[in-house]
This record gives sequence, C-alpha cells and structure tokens, in this order.
Amino acid sequence: SRCWPSVRALLLPYDLRTRCQLCALQEMSELRQRKGEVSTEDMDEKDKEIARLKAQLEAKEAKELKEPDKIPDEEERTQKMAQEITEALQKTAPNRVKGLSNEAKVFKEKLAADPFNMELIFQLGVAYAQDGQWDKSLNVLLRGWKRVREFQDPGVRFEFLCLLAQASQKEKKHRQALAVLQDIEEPEDEELKSNVELLRCHVYCDNGDMQRGLKSLNKAIEGQDFDKAAALWANCLGPLRKAGAYDVSKSTMLALAKTTEEKDKLEAMEKLAALREEYHAAQVKQPA
Repeated sequence: SRCWPSVRALLLPYDLRTRCQLCALQEMSELRQRKGEVSTEDMDEKDKEIARLKAQLEAKEAKELKEPDKIPDEEERTQKMAQEITEALQKTAPNRVKGLSNEAKVFKEKLAADPFNMELIFQLGVAYAQDGQWDKSLNVLLRGWKRVREFQDPGVRFEFLCLLAQASQKEKKHRQALAVLQDIEEPEDEELKSNVELLRCHVYCDNGDMQRGLKSLNKAIEGQDFDKAAALWANCLGPLRKAGAYDVSKSTMLALAKTTEEKDKLEAMEKLAALREEYHAAQVKQPA
C-alpha cells in the first residue's frame, strides 16, 4: 500500500516512534537527492535537521564504543533519557494544523471529484490524521468503513480499520472503536500483532472491560525485551487506570523486572507516561 509508512507510524506508540521517524525521513531525503529532485545545497530546513540529528546520533554511538569508560552511569542515563524523550514528544507530537495541509488539500479536491473512491477516502483520512485533525479523519474514514472489503489487499484493510479505530478513540467514540475492532483481521507481522493488541488494550479498557484489556496487554508484551515491554505498558497507563486494571498490570511488569535497574527504569517510564499525557492533553486543548 502506498499509504503504509504513514499508517504504520501513526500506529506506533509515541515512546517507540522517534527513531523510526528519523530513519524514515532520512531515507526519504536521500531518495529525493538520488532522484535529482533536490541538491545538497537546496535541501530544505527539515532535511538539514534530519541529517544533523542522524550525524549526531551516529557520532555519539561511535564515541561510546571507543570510550566505554566515559559512558555515563545509570542515573545520568535515566535523567538524560527523560529529557530526550520529553523533548522528542514536543517535537514529534502531531499538532493540529490550522486549516488544511497541502497534502490534505490535494486529496480533498481529488475526493470531491471522485467521492466514492476508496483509495482517496483512505489517503485523505491518513492526511488528516497526520495533521492531528482526528475529527476530520474520523468523518472521512467512516464513509469507507462498510466498504473496506473492496480493498483486495488484507494489509490495506488492516491499516484502514486500525486507523479508523484509533481516530474513534481520539474522538472519545469508544463504543464505535470497539465495533471497528471486530472487523480487523489478524496481521502476520509480529510487530503489528503487538501494536494491534496495544490498540485493543486501549479500546477494551476505555469501554470498561478490564479482563480483555489485561489480556491484550499481556499479548502485546509477550516475547518482548523488558525495555519495549515497559514502553508498551506505559503507553496504556491511562486506559488501564480508567478500567481499574493499573495495579494488576503494575504487578505483572514488576514480575518481569529482574534487576533493580529494570525496576528503576519502570518507574522512569511511568513518570514519562504521565508527562506525555499531560503534554498531549494540553495540545488537545489548544485552539486549532
């Protein structure tokens, strides 16, 4: 699907998204240069920033390999991680775009000329979601919900329905999101299986179904290393608390934490999740 990279990024938890975005944007920038669409001198500011961040990241990793004795202790690492993730949230959170982005304008005009085109419905829904205009994304995707079987590719159907469920969640339409979940086919990709279970955890918990929410969380973290499992858990904290499942989920995570370092990391993740929720709640309250 030509929409795949955008949808995959939207389905990732914020805590896991920053490095993926940086790599994807860098690849796009390099591809544009190879095609001759832009020269190094004519790179836009975003391309320059991506190149700078990538070079900085590679230099830092190389330095740590060469000078292991100068690697900061765990407390310094935790503090730095908190600062970096907080800054990353501020930079990567999809703020509402005032008016329409150019991409949304293009797909809106195309859809107006061809109002029953399912691909255009999907593309416009993705464009709105990327702009943080979830209400508009939801409205346009609903037009294609019951026609989703017209997509022959099961991967496209999966992307469409996951985005519709997420848009429903964003707009507090939790019962609608639950109905959409029933239509989602199980993906083969292991990472996507984990991500959809995370989405199910959110939806079930927001609908007051603690048991199914916990079951989906356990499936999402199954087989993951501790750091990723902790990030996935932290991403679900709000809905877990709402459903009364927080204590049980915290006990599960503490049982997975084999060392003091991992227990400390879990606490740090929880604090970061609270910061993230506060930050994004503030973003939602800002006028468009």
